[in-house]
Amino acid sequence: MKVFIEHLKVSLSEHKHIYIISGFTFLLIYLSTFTKGYGYFIDEFYYIACANNPAFGYVDHPPLAPLVLTVFQFVFGTSIYAIRFLPALAEAAAVFCTGILTKEIGGNKFAQLLAACSFAAMPVTVAFGGFYSMNAFEPLLAVLLLLIIVKMIKTGNIKLWINAGVIMGLGMMNKHTFGVFIIAFLFALIIAGKWKLIFNRWFILGGVISTLIFLPNIIWQILNDFPSLEFYRNISADKNVFTPPIDFITGQIIQMSPSTVPVWIAGTFYLLFSKQYKDFRFLSVLFAGLFIFMMLSGTSRSDRLAFAYPAAFAGGAVFFSNIINRYNIAWLKYIIIVFLFSGLALALPIILPYFNYETAKAHTEFLGINTELERGKKPPLPQVLADRIGWEEKVKLVVGAYNSLSEEDKNQTIIAAGNYGQAGAIELFGKSFNIPPVACSHNTYYLWSKERVNGNILLQLDNEEDYDGLTHAFDSVEVYPGIFKNEYVSFHENNLVVFICRGPKIPPIEMLERSKNFY
Repeated sequence: MKVFIEHLKVSLSEHKHIYIISGFTFLLIYLSTFTKGYGYFIDEFYYIACANNPAFGYVDHPPLAPLVLTVFQFVFGTSIYAIRFLPALAEAAAVFCTGILTKEIGGNKFAQLLAACSFAAMPVTVAFGGFYSMNAFEPLLAVLLLLIIVKMIKTGNIKLWINAGVIMGLGMMNKHTFGVFIIAFLFALIIAGKWKLIFNRWFILGGVISTLIFLPNIIWQILNDFPSLEFYRNISADKNVFTPPIDFITGQIIQMSPSTVPVWIAGTFYLLFSKQYKDFRFLSVLFAGLFIFMMLSGTSRSDRLAFAYPAAFAGGAVFFSNIINRYNIAWLKYIIIVFLFSGLALALPIILPYFNYETAKAHTEFLGINTELERGKKPPLPQVLADRIGWEEKVKLVVGAYNSLSEEDKNQTIIAAGNYGQAGAIELFGKSFNIPPVACSHNTYYLWSKERVNGNILLQLDNEEDYDGLTHAFDSVEVYPGIFKNEYVSFHENNLVVFICRGPKIPPIEMLERSKNFY
C-alpha cells in the first residue's frame, strides 16, 4: 500500500498539468446536467431501456455501453445525474490520455498540456460527454489503443498485442465502426514501415483475444438474422445527409473548432516528415488516411472522425512546443491556450444546456449553424439540445390517457410509441404509474415488441397528422384531449397527441411487422 501511495504521489506531481485540464473538462460537461429546463437526451431513454433488457447485441449498436449502464444503474440508479457521470468521466479520461500519448512520443509538459487542451477544446468532445451513449467511450478506447502501440514501438515489447487485443475487442463491442479505426491503424503501421510489429504470433494472439471478446455479438447477430447490417444499409441510404468533400472539411473545422485547426494540421505534416519522430509517423498516416476515407465516403458525419484527433494533436503539440523552445517565446504558450478555448467558448451555448432556449436559438442563428444532422431533422436548436426538451410532458399525456381507461380495457391495451426515445421515456417516467412495457417498431424495440402486442386496444403517442392512417387500421380512433407543442423541439417530436384505437382490422403483430423500422 505504501508503494502504491508513493507511486500515486509521483504520478499526481508529474502529471498535475494534465489532471487539471481533465478535471476542468469533467466539471464543464457534468455541471451542465443541473441546468433547469432540459432533461434526458432522446438516446438516453433508449440506452436505459437497453440496459434494462441486457443482451449481447442490439439492432443499432453492440452491447458494451448498455451493459456498463446495466451494472452502473443497479448501484446508482437511472437519474440523469447518475448516468451523465460516466460519459463526462470518459471524455475527461480521453483528454488525460491524449496528454500522456504526447508525453510518450517525446513531448514536454507544455506539449502534453497543449495536446490535452486541444482535445478538450473540441466542441464534439464536450457534446459526446454531455449525454450517455456509446459515442462517449469511443475516443477513450481509441487513444488507449494508440498509447499501447506507441509503447510497443518504444520498447519493442510485442507482447503488448495482448493488451491491444483487449482494447480492440472492447472497441468493437462498443461501436461496430471502431473496426474502421482498427483497420486504419494497421494499414498506417505498414505504410509507416512498422510492419514487423504485425507479422508475429503475439499479434495473432491479440487478434484472437479481440475476436473472442467480440464473439458474443457476432453470435447474437447470427441468431437474429444480422439486424445491424440492415440498420447500417438503411441509414446509409436514407438517414445520413450526403456530405460533399468541401462540406466534410467545413464540418471538421466547425465541430472540432477552428481554433484547433493549426494544431491538427501541424501535427499531421510534422510527424509525417520529421526524422526525429519518424518512429511515430504512423499517427499522421492514421489520421490522414481516416480523414481522406471519411471525406470521400460522402455519408460520414463530421463527428465520426473525433476518435482520430488525439493522433494529430500529439504531433501538433510537439511541433508548437519545439518552435516555442527554439525561439524562446514562452509568452506564446498562454496565447495559444487561450486561443484554443476561445473556440469552445463560442460553441458552448449550442452544445451543452447551460443557456435558456431563446438564448441558444439566437446563438445558433448568430453562428449560422445548420442544425440538420439527419435528413428532415432541422430543429430551431441543435439536435443535441432540442432532443432534451419536453419528455415528461409527453409522458403525462400517455399516463392521462391510460388512466382514463377502465381496468378491463387496461388489461387489453397495447401502449405504443413512434420511436425509441418516446418508448423509453414512457417506460422510464411511466414506471411509477404502472405503465406496461411499450411497443415500438423502431430498432431493438421491434424485437422486444413481438411479445408486447397482445390486445385489441392501442394507445399510441404520435403526431396529430397520423389520425387518417390509424383510421384505416382500426374501427374507431379517439384522440385523447391534450397536445404536446413546443417550438424548440425537433419537428418529429412536436404536435404529439395520444390516440386510443379500438377494433384492429389486422392483427397487431402484423401491424408491428409492417412498421418495422431499423433506422
